[in-house]
Formats: sequence, structure tokens, C-alpha cells
Amino acid sequence: MKKTIIGLSLLCANSALAANLPDFLDQADIDNAQFTCLGEPVAYSAADQKYVDMLWDETLTYLKAYAIALTNGENSHCLNSDEALFDSTQGGQKMCIMDRRDMKLMVKNIYQVINNPEQAKQCFGARENVNWIYNPGGELTKNSPVAQHFKRTTFDEFFKTKVTNKAVKKIGKTFTKNFAKMVTGEEVKMPAAFPYDISANALPNLWAAAGWFPMYAEESKRNDKNFNNIRGGYAYAEIFGHWGLLRIDEINGEKVGAEVGMTVQSVDTLYPYHNHAISEIYYNMRVPACANQFKSFAVREDSPLVHTVKEDDKMRRVQFDAAQPNGHTMWLAGSASQDALLYFHQNTIHAFDVDGSCEAKPEERAIVSVWARSNANDKRNDYGTTLLCESAKNPGTPANKDEVIQCDLTKLKW
Repeated sequence: MKKTIIGLSLLCANSALAANLPDFLDQADIDNAQFTCLGEPVAYSAADQKYVDMLWDETLTYLKAYAIALTNGENSHCLNSDEALFDSTQGGQKMCIMDRRDMKLMVKNIYQVINNPEQAKQCFGARENVNWIYNPGGELTKNSPVAQHFKRTTFDEFFKTKVTNKAVKKIGKTFTKNFAKMVTGEEVKMPAAFPYDISANALPNLWAAAGWFPMYAEESKRNDKNFNNIRGGYAYAEIFGHWGLLRIDEINGEKVGAEVGMTVQSVDTLYPYHNHAISEIYYNMRVPACANQFKSFAVREDSPLVHTVKEDDKMRRVQFDAAQPNGHTMWLAGSASQDALLYFHQNTIHAFDVDGSCEAKPEERAIVSVWARSNANDKRNDYGTTLLCESAKNPGTPANKDEVIQCDLTKLKW
């Protein structure tokens, strides 16, 4: 893939979005940063550029709020850092998220972008010609001139033409119909660490036109271990990253591993136990309809609760007893107002259980999250591939909460 080095001519002070830096960043690394794009910059007509500019402005607004939130220690005991839950066992284990080197690098990359917007913009595009990311359609598109201008295949067309499982098709049709209601409204709320709203309520073009991927809906061997309601009721969009709108390979000669975007998971679903060799974070953006509606599970790969049953030079197969007597205590509730931030180290086994029984109209509701992975540039470690766990008793089938689960963990290379 050909890379393009972007020349620099503007100072960060020229940007209205230029931001003060957290103490742990060096101003010299931020000012006049040099960007290497993934692929050639796209040349747009004047008519197209108007809409690209609208999308770019909302992207910068989104990224700035994200960086501020991660480095906001006002509501925690942390210095220049929000606090994150990283393991739900043993009563829950937390840390200052900016203690992690990968998080510091991701925040640095974001500040390099927002403080050098004209230079970084050369790596940005609407990505309207990418045939595997989609437009949710419906009210989101009606409220977004950008999504109306740049035509993508809609969710409706996707589920009709690219999904063969009838149950998944049906669920996907409901998901599509209600997607706008899921990501907007009073139930969607920013965690306190955020300086302002970056949800679809405030950034309608970004949420409508980012390009969404229902990553589990199409047939694959992996989905033998998945649940149909997740396959048809889950999607994510990437804003900054190798698959997103802002595609940067290097900044100042250093590889960029950040992938930043958002996820939507329907209620009444269990996102199955899974893992990946790339670190990941979530900010919950939903007000729960009842106590303990949104519950998360996470156990690190070196936990004494995780037992190795087989290994080779690339993978380690492990088991975890999800049916143990105190297993239910390992699922911890979270929301926009309670333990909103989750961090999963590489190979952490995690899952999300979303109750819909307390929703008046569960088909219209979902858990909405700001999402990121931080070291996706390391292609040796599976480039972020999500590996679904399975039932240890019935391998190849989904793992439920009341049985022994089995997962294949990547052996990390450094």
C-alpha cells in the first residue's frame, strides 16, 4: 500500500479545536506533527468537499472530547486520568487508565490530530466507496445531509441481500427499523468525564455517515459460536483507525495503533464470551431502565480462575467455570453514571449481558458505547480479530453463562 507523507505548514494554534495538553505529553511531539497516511489522499469536488468538511468537523469534535474524558481525573482518585474497571472478578478491579502506555500513546495521537487539523485532514475521507461498511438509514440519514450526499448500501439492503440466516434477517430488520431510536434520545447520556455531548444527539452527521458494520451478521465459521440476536442486533463504526474515516499509518515516524469509534448492542442480548490480542476500551453511554440492566464480565488471562487445557506455539486454550456458585457476582453493573469506563487488557475474556425485561419497548433500546482499540498496528498479534469462546461441553457452540467456557488465546509477541 502506497503511503503519502504530508507536508506541514500550519501551526496548531491556528485551529479553533487546538487543545491544552495533559502534563504527561510533550508539546514538542504535538506541534507540527508529521503524518503518513494509509493510502493516497482523496481529491473531492467542491460539491463533495462541503460535506467532507462537515464530517471532518464533527470528527475533530468527537476525538477532542474523547481525549479529554480519558485524561479527566476530577471524578476519580487518578491524576490526569479517568478510572476504568478491568476485571470483574474478586469484587471488581480498577485502575487509572492512563497508567497504561497504550492509552498514553492513543491520547497523544488524538492530540496530534486535533492540534494539527489541516495536516491530519489529508488522511481523512468519507470512504463512501468501501463496500463493506453501511448506512443505517432511516431517521439518522434523514437528519444528516452528509449521509444523504454520500450514498452507501443501507442496513435494510444489507440484511436483505447479504444475510442468509432467516432468524438473523428478521432480527436485523428490527434492528434497522429502530437504530435511530437506539442511538438518540434522553436515554443516551455522556459519562461525567466528557466535556460535552458527542452522541448522535449532538453529532448527527458523524453517527449517520461514519460507515457501520454489522460484523456478525454474515455467515462465517466463527458465528457457529454466536447467538442469532447478537448477529442481527450489533454493529460498530470506526472513525479513526485503519478501517475508519481517518486513516493514519504513522505520526512523526511512529506507527499509529488507535482505532476509535462506537458500538451499538440491542437489549435482551448476551454478547458472548470472547477475547482478542488487542487492548480495548468502552465508555457506556446509556441511562439504564432499571438497576443492573447493563452487566459486564471480564477476567484476565493470568487469573487463577483461568485454567490451561492445551497449548501450542501460537495459541493457548483455556477454560473458565462460569457456572461456579459465585459466578453471578462476577458480572458487574455499569452505565453512563456508574463505572462507565471499561478497559480490557490483551487476551482478557469478556462479555456483555444486556437485560431488556425492564424496557417498555425493548426493540427500540440498545447499549451505546464509545469504543476504541489501542494497539491494532501490531499485525503479529491478530490485528484485532475477535475470537469467540465456546461451550467446553459442546465445542463449536455458543458458551452460556451457566457452564464451563473454553477460549483460544493468542500468544502475544513483543
